[in-house]
Amino acid sequence: MANNYDPFEPNGSQNSQYPQYPQYQSNPQGQYQDPQQAYQQQMYQQQISRGAFGAQQPQYAPGAVHAGAAAADVNDVLTKSFLFMFLALLVTGITALAVANTTFWYSVRTNPAILIVFAVLEIAAVIGATAAMKRNNLVLSAVLFGAYSILNGVTLSIIFLAYELGSITQVFFIAAGIFGVMALIGAITKKDLTNLGMICIVGLFGILIASLVNMFIGSAKMDYIISIIGVLVFVGLTAYDVQKIKKMAATNVGYDPMVIGLYGAMELYLDFINLFLYLLRLFGKARN
Repeated sequence: MANNYDPFEPNGSQNSQYPQYPQYQSNPQGQYQDPQQAYQQQMYQQQISRGAFGAQQPQYAPGAVHAGAAAADVNDVLTKSFLFMFLALLVTGITALAVANTTFWYSVRTNPAILIVFAVLEIAAVIGATAAMKRNNLVLSAVLFGAYSILNGVTLSIIFLAYELGSITQVFFIAAGIFGVMALIGAITKKDLTNLGMICIVGLFGILIASLVNMFIGSAKMDYIISIIGVLVFVGLTAYDVQKIKKMAATNVGYDPMVIGLYGAMELYLDFINLFLYLLRLFGKARN
């Protein structure tokens, strides 16, 4: 491993063949927010969050090892990362199901600015959590990560309007299986995955740009291609991030191992969410 390794480095439309989204009719004032438009905005926001998480990372002296997270504790840090990730996904899922059974999206239909506010709050929570981790602030990191999980659950509830519940469940388990395999590879491989990670990060920013463009042109073909590339990018990032968490623990120079666990959990959480959403775009069955 290179001496200058930085564990907090940046990672971070449909046609008849693909899921169709139900359309809302405009209200008397002509304002509306249909599930397709809201879903596309949510996907774009997720991609921004994955990129933003690595935007402001702490720098520290290379090569040193801190007794608080020596090599013997690597597996413990990795376990904490997966545990925190699971809890965050549980909070997001419960929130999404609860919000889907309310009138939230009908409010968004008449006032689309609500969705923009939530998107901004999500990105702010990610950046804030990163800043708290940089300062080794465990409590604030946990609070902001939890807040992000709840906010994300609110905006992700749109998928229950666009897709059948059985289809969502099926794709979720497919995503979990793929994620698990790649996480295992990242945990046990001896090969340095840094180059793979850099390629995936470049691909991520390419997806960001393409998604932004496609929000305006609405090309079904481009949406399909973006979804395929998105799956490949987050499959690669999953393995890369797991290996990165191990390196972070082994080269820690003063960060609380719990903070590293939270950092890893947020990385893996974003990997899984994005992988799930892209698979849902490819294989999800739309509501009639």
